[in-house]
Amino acid sequence: MLNSTSTDSDDALASLLASATVALDTDRRAAKRCIQRAAVLLGINLSSGGDDAAEHWCLQGGLASWQAKRIRSYIEAKLDSSIRATDLAGLVQLSTSHFFRAFRKTFGESPIAYIMRRRVERAQELMLASRVPLSQVALECGMCDQPHFCRCFRRIVGISPGTWRRQFPVGPTPDGSTGTIPTRIAR
Repeated sequence: MLNSTSTDSDDALASLLASATVALDTDRRAAKRCIQRAAVLLGINLSSGGDDAAEHWCLQGGLASWQAKRIRSYIEAKLDSSIRATDLAGLVQLSTSHFFRAFRKTFGESPIAYIMRRRVERAQELMLASRVPLSQVALECGMCDQPHFCRCFRRIVGISPGTWRRQFPVGPTPDGSTGTIPTRIAR
């Protein structure tokens, strides 16, 4: 008796999967219903949002996960140099205009804003780890000069980099000593 129930279940499952395969190209809703029924027969819960989340992601028009990872790692590697939008679009094989729309949907901001925010975050990490001058921090984060760095930092963080740096303990000075830098020289 157990064997005949198992065979009926296997036949039903095979039938549902065959129907889903045929319907996949023509009627996605029917294919989804067949897959859901097959999952019930197998005792799998598809309502966890995995399939719906993937479908919602595709409908959004954002970057695929491999594209987002590739873009993120490229930006991290090139933060200290010039990053062009055409290079980013070419990296994920999209036109520049489509890339901008997909990037904004995936990351929630434009590529330029994302890159600038990441540069400021890198600058914060550098300022927390060492006492290198702000002009050097600016260059290491891909900014053209210190005034540009200060303007961008203030716009994103809300205070100047010098003020921000004074709020946190910092690492060693450029010559390797630890201690405070005097604000004025005694004569």
